[in-house]
Amino acid sequence: MTIRRLILAVPVACALATMATLASADSIEVNYEYSLKPQVDFSKMPKGPLKIAAFTDSRGVEPTTFTADLQADEPVADIVADALVQGFTAGGAALVDDGEKLTLEGDITEVQIVDKNGAIEATIRTRATLKRGSQSAYSTVIFGRAEAASVDEAIRLSLDKLVNSLILDDYFLMEVL
Repeated sequence: MTIRRLILAVPVACALATMATLASADSIEVNYEYSLKPQVDFSKMPKGPLKIAAFTDSRGVEPTTFTADLQADEPVADIVADALVQGFTAGGAALVDDGEKLTLEGDITEVQIVDKNGAIEATIRTRATLKRGSQSAYSTVIFGRAEAASVDEAIRLSLDKLVNSLILDDYFLMEVL
């Protein structure tokens, strides 16, 4: 009888420990706003209208996880996709939900937040693919890395850099403009 109780107790204890870890994780509200001056005019896109599809997250963690101790208020993939939407619309892009000729898809591959001697460094990597119909027209890994005094500021600055790493990429621009 003791072995049966032990066999049942171990998985229950593991589940409770996991729930306690998730419950003790700090939550952060990112509130990202693309505030950089647009450097590219997307108002006329001769190769067709652009749709930014829902992004995915292949990190193998909960969608809202930044780190084991830090949870976002919404899925990280949504935060990154929204940052790109803001970057394109700041440049005058008229994004569409249907009737698109171009579709931007993304997959979050890494999020890392580290304390570097009192400064917080945030890194976000995303695989971005531009599709023309069902064909892949362009694919790359975009990322942003930034240091700041607080976690939320480091995340916002890294999102700025992530957005600019795509919208200022010459090869990407050749495919959309």
